[in-house]
Amino acid sequence: MSKHPYDDLGAVETAALVQMGAAEPVDVIQSALERIAVVDQALGAIVGLDAEGALAQAASVRRDLPLAGVPILIKDVNLDVAGFPTRYGSRFFDGAPIATSDSEFVRRLRAAGMIILGKTKTPEFAGDFVTEPAVLGPARNPWNVGRATGGSSGGSAAAVASFMVPVAHGTDCGGSIRVPAACCGVVGLKPTRGRTPSGPGAGERVGGLNTDGVLTRTVRDTAALLEAVAGPEAGAPYQTLPPAGGWMKALLPLTRRLKIGVVTCRQDGSEIDPEIVRAVDDTAALLHGFGHVVIPFQWPDVAEAGDAAVVFWHGEIAEAIEARRFVLGRDPAANEIEPLSRHAWNQTRQRSVLDYVNAKAALNRVTRRVESAFEPIDVLLLPTTGEMPPPIGGFGMGPGGFDYDLWTSAAYRFGAFTELFNVTGQPAISIPARLSPDLLPIGVQLVARFGEDALLLSLAQSLEKEIRWYDWRPPNHRSRIA
Repeated sequence: MSKHPYDDLGAVETAALVQMGAAEPVDVIQSALERIAVVDQALGAIVGLDAEGALAQAASVRRDLPLAGVPILIKDVNLDVAGFPTRYGSRFFDGAPIATSDSEFVRRLRAAGMIILGKTKTPEFAGDFVTEPAVLGPARNPWNVGRATGGSSGGSAAAVASFMVPVAHGTDCGGSIRVPAACCGVVGLKPTRGRTPSGPGAGERVGGLNTDGVLTRTVRDTAALLEAVAGPEAGAPYQTLPPAGGWMKALLPLTRRLKIGVVTCRQDGSEIDPEIVRAVDDTAALLHGFGHVVIPFQWPDVAEAGDAAVVFWHGEIAEAIEARRFVLGRDPAANEIEPLSRHAWNQTRQRSVLDYVNAKAALNRVTRRVESAFEPIDVLLLPTTGEMPPPIGGFGMGPGGFDYDLWTSAAYRFGAFTELFNVTGQPAISIPARLSPDLLPIGVQLVARFGEDALLLSLAQSLEKEIRWYDWRPPNHRSRIA
């Protein structure tokens, strides 16, 4: 047995041991902290820990709570965690005040018995498909430390994939949960819009494109976290109903035959990495073997979605910069925000209310086209990314440094399959499908109609039983905890 006996356990398993009295919450948290101290030296996934506070929480947690004693990390963006600053991965937020209260999402985690250890790394303002903030350096992929974790929840994905914690928080406004999940070989659900709370500091983020969720190693843990955090929030602009019987019941095998659409090309028809195509094809074969009908899917016209979504993505970054600018009484210095963020800030200041309204109308048109394209199918199967995890330091970089046009091209090649479902608000989950010949995880994505998160969980659970990705271990996993 490893010297950290709880490392390989999921959230549900850990809570069960605590509830039965077979594990002490303090021991569980001490185990996680010891592993973090060793493993994170190589990965750089975590930006803040409060060991003393976490152990104090563990010492007083009620054993009868559904996720009693389970350690979790929170992404350092959007959500406030009492006792921690929210720094957005930005030098401009150095010295940001310590939060004195929790966001609603965090409050619900604590109410379920979870123990918050600290915060995970994000690219500046969660704005990139890789997690390499200039102020703190890159988060590295546990499967190959020379490769990116994906973004923007890359710190959380690396922490879960390397068994530092069984679950970590993520945000997703264009793929920021699903892309890192694919890169690091874990499960990442972007819930239906409005499924999880954004308040009280915001009614919605990124014009409704963003949803908070978690990254886990099993579908069961994802369902358990939805039990803890999903549900109506006072004053929220969106309301979605839970499945009958709750989220854990949603894991039961399907009793009906589904029509599953499959596509492997980008929206412009361009081809992707053959290994990722193979992963999608293998998953389609499994689904056919389960008795489902697998048919080709044709992309509707979604060409205007990208430019329209940028208005809201840029605007969210600009709003954070403006809020900090107001507090400090000055503009950010040249080295205090990164080129991608500065571009978003400058572009937003040149836009008008009419630009915003036109962008909203464009996203409405795209949403309706996608809804029509889903009429013949129940679920869409497609890649999560178009390429394997890129090398550290190369994403969007030209000979002279950062190049926005180069970044845009790289972002489309890599992340063309995720943002559309932030536009539509549909639930989408990335699950591990296979390992590449050089032992990098490959994720595939399942997408359902608005509100049908439970269907995705059931289907993903069936695939998990066949693929058994929970048995995967990054290289040197055991040597790092022996």
